[in-house]
Amino acid sequence: MCEYPGTQVSLKPGETLDDLTRDGMKVIQSKDGYRFSMDSVLLAHFAEVNPGDEVLDLGCGSGVISFLLAGRQPSCRITGLEIQPELADRARRGAEHNGVAHRMGVINGDLRQAELFLGNRRFNLIVANPPFWRQGEGRPNPDRERLIARHEVESTLEDYVEAARRILVRGGRLAMVHRADRILEIENTCAQKGLALRRIRFIHPYLDRDANLLLVEAVKGTKARVRILPPLVVYNSDGSYTEEMLSIYFEE
Repeated sequence: MCEYPGTQVSLKPGETLDDLTRDGMKVIQSKDGYRFSMDSVLLAHFAEVNPGDEVLDLGCGSGVISFLLAGRQPSCRITGLEIQPELADRARRGAEHNGVAHRMGVINGDLRQAELFLGNRRFNLIVANPPFWRQGEGRPNPDRERLIARHEVESTLEDYVEAARRILVRGGRLAMVHRADRILEIENTCAQKGLALRRIRFIHPYLDRDANLLLVEAVKGTKARVRILPPLVVYNSDGSYTEEMLSIYFEE
């Protein structure tokens, strides 16, 4: 739970305040623009955050992953870096509302120029939910917030991994959620940037369906023996959440 009482923040026109169902955390979102999805919740659950960690949330959006990590590990310090000013503002106000602003800062900036905003700071853990679709793939969303969040129009997978290479401490971890069919690209990009995959978990919508997402952890500057974790299945055959998904979403 939050150790500081939150500040009641005013919502702007077109915004909602939504419950994250964990640790009393809430998130400010646009009614019609970008809204968080299951990917962020799964990544926050997968990432290993230790006491005292300095954490960077690359492309933090409205702050969902940061809030969930802050609720899980009360002694970590978190910085969110977000290129879209409206989303950065929502993350900043969300941190105030959730009572974690004393150990969570939000910066409006481009991750490709991260050092301009972070200076010489280095991080133990970086979490990232990059856009899934390359330019030219999928149907471009007419909403600008959603377009930038889902398509590589501002930053690519390589941009995220390169930023992690520069900003992680030696032995630091990059935890990321992405499309399962980009696993080879993720592995090759990490290897080119000096990061070794250590944990991989595939996410299947149903037990009898192919994986559509994956969670990966890569470590900077050290050799790692990769572990393929048991798969995560999201839905039962009747469309209800599996027991593990219910645990991820709702168990305190």
